[in-house]
Amino acid sequence: MPQDSLKAPRFMTLIVLSGLSVLSLNMFLPSLSNIATDFAAPYALVNLAIAGYAAATVALQLIAGPLSDRFGRRPVMLAALFTFCLASLGCLLASDVWSFLLFRMIQAAIICGYTVSLAVVRDTAGSQRAASLIGYLAMAWAIAPMLGPMLGGLLDDLFGWRASFCAFLGFGTIVLVLCWIDLRETNHSPSETLTKQFRA
Repeated sequence: MPQDSLKAPRFMTLIVLSGLSVLSLNMFLPSLSNIATDFAAPYALVNLAIAGYAAATVALQLIAGPLSDRFGRRPVMLAALFTFCLASLGCLLASDVWSFLLFRMIQAAIICGYTVSLAVVRDTAGSQRAASLIGYLAMAWAIAPMLGPMLGGLLDDLFGWRASFCAFLGFGTIVLVLCWIDLRETNHSPSETLTKQFRA
């Protein structure tokens, strides 16, 4: 067993982190029409909350890994969670569709949760065990998007569309505290510079 595995976070922390990173993609889908009505905005424009978010996650996945290789898993993940919480608060308090869409794009920072979770598994587990653990993380990615719209629809029916973003803020804060306590640094061989990484 690698020495670093002694310092590995609880696997449940990584599962929760991975689940949150995809839950935020579609949990509020049932609320799109209500958001458009509330902001008096075209439905097609509000749909950018999904398309723009997806585009941002693609871009962030390309840089999250190199950043965590250079600066460490823990600081990158804590920064991403803090950004996600602030963006969720921004969506919750948004007074117009443009500020809502801006904060919604910033919410995409949470996608670092999946990228960093995979990196932590590779840091702390042997190749055979890593393959098994990554499979469990993939299950979280499969289950969370199925449950998200049901939860979002329930919250919308009971409390309105902003309730989903209140939930995001709550989930993000809980996971931030969990990672602050449990997610120790597992990258003990940081890369020298980002330039060398991208060259490679």
